Amino acid sequence: MLGDKSSPVAVLDDREDDLARACDQVEDLNLSVMSFLLRGPKGIDHLLDEVLQGGCSALISDHRLHPRGGVDFDGAKLVARANERGLPAILYSAYVEDDEATSIRTWRYGIPSIVKKGPGSTDAIANALRVAQEEAAGKRSLERKGFVTPIRVVDVHDHVGRPTLDVTVTAWKPDVAVTIPIALLPPGYRVQSSALVGKIFLGEVNYYADHESDLFFHQLRPAPVPPPEWGAL
Repeated sequence: MLGDKSSPVAVLDDREDDLARACDQVEDLNLSVMSFLLRGPKGIDHLLDEVLQGGCSALISDHRLHPRGGVDFDGAKLVARANERGLPAILYSAYVEDDEATSIRTWRYGIPSIVKKGPGSTDAIANALRVAQEEAAGKRSLERKGFVTPIRVVDVHDHVGRPTLDVTVTAWKPDVAVTIPIALLPPGYRVQSSALVGKIFLGEVNYYADHESDLFFHQLRPAPVPPPEWGAL
């Protein structure tokens, strides 16, 4: 049972004050809490082992965990890995708008819900935990299901010092450019070059999502090249 006395919700942060506030919010939902203040080097799976060994039924993590926390991963990667391991997890960050197109979108496929830190977010945490639980039980909503669709690269640039692409999604809003990290491309294409402009890739995209911030891009690969004779048709 989520958050009962025998299965608390794990709350992780690298700042004591933010951790205390998040724990208070979870307790306001009448849920039990186990807090984790991240200090010093720690591997992502070792950390999740600790959470699971503590009997936690869900996880809430801040996003920007380093360098203050001394860990080599951010919250988005941690949350995605937790969900992959069957532990319902959500991201709780004050920098959603700043990071959603880069470090968050890299792992967005594995993040059921994101909640922005701030006043009034307690109810949002409750809703996000419910969504994460449903996904862990195999009930992924239509807005969170990926379908194979073409995406076209329309620009290559830096986004706050990170190599990114602007792409259009044929089945979503084909006239709207969406920023994604270049790291989502297959390894041989992760070169910041204008030669990428115009290239078409196939991948799973949740194109029933209402908002750009909710889009994920999963398992991208080059689209098949049509035979030369097709050009004569």
